[in-house]
Amino acid sequence: MKEPTTAAGGDILIVGGYGVVGKRIAALLAPKFPGRVVIGGRDAARASTLCSSLGDGTLPRRIDVNDAGQFDEALKGVGTIIACVAQAEPSLLRAAVARGLSYTDIAPRLAFWEGARELHRQAQQSGARVLLGAGLSPGISNMMARKLADLAGAVESVETSILLSLGDEYGADSLEHVLESLKQPFKLFRHGRYESAAPFNEGERIAFPVLGSRMAYVFPWSDVVYYPKTLGASTAIGRLALEPPWINKALRRLVRAGAPRWLEEHGMRGGQRRAIDRLKRAYAGSDQFALRVSVVSGGRTLAMTLVGRGQADVTAAGAAELCRMLAAREVTAPGVWCPEQVVSAEAFFAALERMGWQAELQL
Repeated sequence: MKEPTTAAGGDILIVGGYGVVGKRIAALLAPKFPGRVVIGGRDAARASTLCSSLGDGTLPRRIDVNDAGQFDEALKGVGTIIACVAQAEPSLLRAAVARGLSYTDIAPRLAFWEGARELHRQAQQSGARVLLGAGLSPGISNMMARKLADLAGAVESVETSILLSLGDEYGADSLEHVLESLKQPFKLFRHGRYESAAPFNEGERIAFPVLGSRMAYVFPWSDVVYYPKTLGASTAIGRLALEPPWINKALRRLVRAGAPRWLEEHGMRGGQRRAIDRLKRAYAGSDQFALRVSVVSGGRTLAMTLVGRGQADVTAAGAAELCRMLAAREVTAPGVWCPEQVVSAEAFFAALERMGWQAELQL
């Protein structure tokens, strides 16, 4: 099989490139783009250490996503950016659009998506190519939805269910995202209208291949936000399940009692994180994950699943491929897009398979 092209101009800047997922992305991209991968972050020493271990001409660079004043220097020679750090404001995305660069992010905040329409017009004018989401969800989940929509035709509903294990390896930003999402209600699109939903509520049994059925609860995964627009879905729901199963019941009780918000208001977030760290150590080695996306069309349900160990590894694989497509200009249309709008599902999953990840269809 012919390898995908890597020909294109400009360096690839991995912001947060020495983090849990970022360093994995760097390891996948560096051999494909020798001399063009830049490891960015606030800690120049960590970036330099990783570059030394990776080789392939990787270079370190200091960049702080919260300091837009130093972007001119940090983005010199860069053609593609992949962000692997949490951002309070989309300053880096705006900078990429203004400069006509390609950009993606493994975990864009919902707030970023709200201004996507205005940024889309700006990107079309500057020539910037942006993919909103290149992680597990959004990212791989979007490409599963695209694959299922291609098979189904008209899409009535889309549901993303993710099972994560406490003993797996996560970055601090991933943990922060989950904790923040548990604190407050969110908008869920169901039967053609938005309604208020409480996180970790409305449990439903989801059949995950290999792992069996698990109770999964509604959760504001970012991928479902745009399916009504990109796929025409009248219902789009995200769900989360955790391993071991007992933690779901405990967390559900805590959320219903308002514990996450109470801990935040009383300055006890640190204790919350320490408790989670103790649980992670207790379940070290338990790192199974599962991603299931289902589509309902004409009364028929089609599903696609990805099951394995080490969600950071599969997240990096998907993110590296979407970034490669941007850098190689295989995503050609300027604008701000969700992956399912401009990326071929066939090409994407073929690349994942080459990296050892096999997604299964249930028709």
